[in-house]
Amino acid sequence: MSFSEAKLRTGLPATEAKAFAAETTRHPEWVHDLIRISAHPEGGTVPRKAAWVLRHAALKDPSCVAGQARAMLNAVDSCQDTSVHREVLKALLEVPKEELHTMGEELYDLGLGLCADPSLPVAMVHVGVMLLHASGQTLGEEVALVWRERGAQAETAPLARFLSKQLAAMRSRR
Repeated sequence: MSFSEAKLRTGLPATEAKAFAAETTRHPEWVHDLIRISAHPEGGTVPRKAAWVLRHAALKDPSCVAGQARAMLNAVDSCQDTSVHREVLKALLEVPKEELHTMGEELYDLGLGLCADPSLPVAMVHVGVMLLHASGQTLGEEVALVWRERGAQAETAPLARFLSKQLAAMRSRR
């Protein structure tokens, strides 16, 4: 049984989407379907809803996304919609640490790129920081440089404070 795209309609209430997420945890094959739907190149409502359901399923039961890190990264590469990217990457962060660490360099590079790109929304900087930490890699001077520059040019005071705290934590670990 596969997940029906017809369920992912415009105006889908959050309670219904969360119910789909809960049901997804009982139907692991749906995770594959949601990733495939999220990967639609043009984005739009259906891929956004699929990514949202996927993230909530991962939050509810992280084991449902175990073994899916590569597929989720491929979905992000296929789609141009930053809303889909954000939700799929948040789901990716629920994958077991061991699996994430096998993709450490790739997650590190992606996280650093998300932090450095001023055209991306603030929420993507947060995701970038989470990816950097999840990579299992040692955060290098290039991370400190990006965080300092992005913090100095931050669109919001909360982002500047967040990056400043990340830098302080990084320095204290050295």
